Amino acid sequence: MSSATRSALGARLPTARAFAPRARAARRAPRAALAPRASGTLAPVSLDDGAAFYAIKAVIRPWRLDDILAALDAQGIRGVTTYEVRGAGVQAGAVERYRGASYDETTHTLVAKTVVEVVLAREQVQEIVDCVVDAAQTGEIGDGKIFISPVSDIVRIRTGEVGADAERMEGGKASRKAAEGP
Repeated sequence: MSSATRSALGARLPTARAFAPRARAARRAPRAALAPRASGTLAPVSLDDGAAFYAIKAVIRPWRLDDILAALDAQGIRGVTTYEVRGAGVQAGAVERYRGASYDETTHTLVAKTVVEVVLAREQVQEIVDCVVDAAQTGEIGDGKIFISPVSDIVRIRTGEVGADAERMEGGKASRKAAEGP
């Protein structure tokens, strides 16, 4: 409908563009209105009996990195490695959402992701996996995956320490617990 026709009707009628944002917002349920989800993993992760340490590798959406790093820091995890990768899974280059905007990457076969790696003592694994799931999860395809692998030993290059002594960091989870006392 032309603007001349609208003014002839005596009132300015909204265009289809004016309806689009409201219609999209109405279709999307607010996060609070969705059914509450379980925190962390749906079941405990399986671990080998013989391994004292585990490497956790989380492949995540790049824009969730800051949330994950903050959550790990709150848990006392200080030794973290991150790097950028490209890959395909179920999402296979489909639409990626970033801060409310959608980006159609269907012409590409690989999607940009970030890998977060951390090596932990066995007793920390479930807690930290749950922490990463909670910080990374959006509920949409493309949230990523976490891979858990046993690590046979750790050596700190600077001092030559091996095992638990090499894994511990000043200001990390173990030293925070020791400072709190029993």
